[in-house]
Amino acid sequence: MLTDVELRVAELAAQGMPVAVIAEVLGVSANTAAGHLSTVYVKLRNA
Repeated sequence: MLTDVELRVAELAAQGMPVAVIAEVLGVSANTAAGHLSTVYVKLRNA
């Protein structure tokens, strides 16, 4: 199950937003946004 932040990251990525824009929207670093996105991919792959 995705956390609220992971779900938001997934939604933004699904809209085609690059990691840098996702980071800006969420108010986090690009590395943090990329980390969340990586976690989303792992969780979805294992679902």
